[in-house]
Amino acid sequence: MSDLILPPVICQKIKGDTYVRTYKNVRVDGKKYPVKVNVVTIAEINNAAGSGRLIFKKDFLATHPELEGKVVLREYDSDLGKYVFKFASVAEQKEKETQAFVAKVNSVKSVGFYYVCNNLLENDPLVKALKATFKDSYNKLLSLGMFCANDNGNGFVADHYSYYAQRNKLPYSEPLSCSQITKLFKNISEASVLNFFCEYAKQLYENNSLNKNRFWALDSTSISTYSRYLDAKFGHNKQGEDLPQVNVMMMTDEKSGRPLFYEMFNGSIPDVSTIAKTFKMLLQLDVRSFVAVMDRGYYSKDNLGSIINCGYHFLVCTPHNKVKEYDSIIKEAQLSFVKGEGFNAKTKQFSFTKKHSITVKNPKTNRDNTHQIYVHVFFSASYSGKEMEILACRRDAVTKLIKEGKELDGANLDFFNKYLEKDENGNITYNTNAYVEAGQTAGLFVLLSDSINDADVAYRAYKEREAVEVCFKDLKVKMGCDRFDVSSEDSLVGKCFVEFIALSIRMLLLNIILKCKRKGYKYPTDSLEKIIHELDGISQVEYTNGFVSLMDVSKTQHQILRMFHCTIPDDYYSNNLAYANRLDKAKKPHGDN
Repeated sequence: MSDLILPPVICQKIKGDTYVRTYKNVRVDGKKYPVKVNVVTIAEINNAAGSGRLIFKKDFLATHPELEGKVVLREYDSDLGKYVFKFASVAEQKEKETQAFVAKVNSVKSVGFYYVCNNLLENDPLVKALKATFKDSYNKLLSLGMFCANDNGNGFVADHYSYYAQRNKLPYSEPLSCSQITKLFKNISEASVLNFFCEYAKQLYENNSLNKNRFWALDSTSISTYSRYLDAKFGHNKQGEDLPQVNVMMMTDEKSGRPLFYEMFNGSIPDVSTIAKTFKMLLQLDVRSFVAVMDRGYYSKDNLGSIINCGYHFLVCTPHNKVKEYDSIIKEAQLSFVKGEGFNAKTKQFSFTKKHSITVKNPKTNRDNTHQIYVHVFFSASYSGKEMEILACRRDAVTKLIKEGKELDGANLDFFNKYLEKDENGNITYNTNAYVEAGQTAGLFVLLSDSINDADVAYRAYKEREAVEVCFKDLKVKMGCDRFDVSSEDSLVGKCFVEFIALSIRMLLLNIILKCKRKGYKYPTDSLEKIIHELDGISQVEYTNGFVSLMDVSKTQHQILRMFHCTIPDDYYSNNLAYANRLDKAKKPHGDN
């Protein structure tokens, strides 16, 4: 069959088929290259991948009778790096087709969660940044992230991944062993993570994926470990455990809940000490201006100065009972509240705003510069009552411990020293001055900002920082990532990065759900966890001949897929063994041939 040749052809993929078309090259005046004319379809390949047997058109065979009954295949030649056309014997091809048709079930995999995530992430800045930074391993990292994001409640356990990968469709189809995952983690350096965030910021800006107001919630959490890696230090963490721990600080877009940046710190470093270094780093990563929304744990004059000097902005809650600089403004606000001024019927609270000057040292000139900030004072009567109720309950609990002869320590001892006393007879009395001060400031809180002059805007922005708290809740509770079970600091960097990917996926899913809720869309289930569980129930069967078929999908599952604008193909062929005449060879019923 070496004397058989095909005319010049081109291949075009349209939906689920590939069309083979012949043409003629004609020189046209003014054109640098020949133009294809007389383009005619001569054959089809019933395979979107573009490989398989050519099914010739009758009109073409009438003009090329030498190809009648001949087998022509289009296959990918890995040595040449391109598709080639090959002639095969009829007997050889019949045997191949018979083998292809007689197929067994190769695997049954859950695909719902994969297709929803894949549809959501297809053009997302997260995946673009992963591809740009981790060219050779981004699909492995994405697969590990999907595994961690799936609500298994156990966190990232490397031993479980191989089992999961065998039963779930993932971007990287091959299961990874524990040693392969460890090697992958060790290849992720702190430098590569920072390069990722630089690329991520670039992609977010180009994709317009950030809210124009750019309120970024900033918060931190402690994650404990039983492992003895280098940078974990013993400390009494936020969960009350005396274990080696690492502090993770994260920035989150308040509007979407999308995690934007994180940094790990030695467990012994307090939150307030991390700001200056972090904002200088963000400046070097070309992160554009935003308003950092922070709680009182990050307040200090030096921190505010660092943020201003880096060109960013802040909205921070101030511990007014410890910072006396704003006492006069607070007293002025209280007088205004007594007069009934500044009441907001929607929030059911009073607000008061006044400009205030602070001095910030410029590191370039080493001179003090004066900056104007806005001091927003808020008062809520309901919060005031709750705070005094909590104080009374705490007082009774501490008093009970003393009467029972138990020794006070920690927070209980601090409470006693501030609010209680013992007289010469050993009787417990109240520190009147402390209670008066507590009553005067109960229900008050203060926000400072260098850029937000409207109290209502400041209040809403601060309340919306709860988005980052949702992130940490998902990270530690829903995803089970409250422990770093790693043996080395090298693995820690990679594992934390994968958990960031997982958290990003979950928050993107949650954002879609919340948008649907706001639009009045009927919610299929009452939680993200149940949605993931429903998606896990959508399965595909793959046969040894490459045929893939979707199993039955329930009404609820269809609703969830529509909510995420996701479609799953009913069936398709995954390899080049899909020939058009396959169905013609199926056995007919009732013994007919």
